[in-house]
Amino acid sequence: MRIKYSCVIDNKERYQKQGWLWLNSLIYFGKINPSDIFVHCVNPTDKNYTAKLEKIGVNVESIEPYGDKTYCNKIMQMSNPKLKDSDAIILMDTDMIMLENFENTIDYNHISSKIVYYPNPETPVIDKLFELAGLKKTLPDKSIELKNYLTYGANFNGGLYIIPQKYYETIKEGWEKWALWMLIKENGKPLYDAKKEAHIDQLSFCMAIHENNIPVKYLDRLYNCHVLLDYGELEKIPYILHYHTSADKSADNLIELDYKPVGSVKKAVETANEFIKKYINML
Repeated sequence: MRIKYSCVIDNKERYQKQGWLWLNSLIYFGKINPSDIFVHCVNPTDKNYTAKLEKIGVNVESIEPYGDKTYCNKIMQMSNPKLKDSDAIILMDTDMIMLENFENTIDYNHISSKIVYYPNPETPVIDKLFELAGLKKTLPDKSIELKNYLTYGANFNGGLYIIPQKYYETIKEGWEKWALWMLIKENGKPLYDAKKEAHIDQLSFCMAIHENNIPVKYLDRLYNCHVLLDYGELEKIPYILHYHTSADKSADNLIELDYKPVGSVKKAVETANEFIKKYINML
């Protein structure tokens, strides 16, 4: 099976550093072939930066800003036909570090991702969106791990999506369709009223799944370990550490937390920080 990995990097220093660490973690820890990694840089691109990426051997593509020109930019990577020549694609945010390859766990019959960490947006907001869109739920609601709360099925955290090839075109078309629909303020009014328009990319992905009745698999925290949340102990070191803003305050770009992680999470953070120390100065 051939898996391709993809991300989008905006032309800002913070995201360039994240992207550099992301792709090198795939190569170093995940043993991913650089030729299977696709980095989509939003125009205008930094030629010095893209040259460094190309030197590693990853695929570097330029894309135009899309939709809200911020969060929706990630939708544009699906327009790259080079991703389609695979059995599955894995779309990831760049504020993630892969600590272990998980390709042997991929389900090629379902779209796989982690349900949101919080009820965000709240269910009544999504209810109104579905009503305005004329959409019906085709998946049952899903419980959220950290709170006694239900959200819509396929209301995924957008940090990691695993998309089998057979669903590629359906997701591409539906994701674009519903994002553009919600960007019309009359349509997306429930989101704008709730000040949740930053979630358009997340909800348009969810709507595409419900519209087409695509089967989903819910990944656990090992695939998308939100390091700002104190999980306590996990059964093993997570495959993916999602560090969000935890490295923003450090001059050395190291992960710094407001709590003391334990067990496998502690080990994961220590491993990630050693990796960051080694690779951040190579950029």
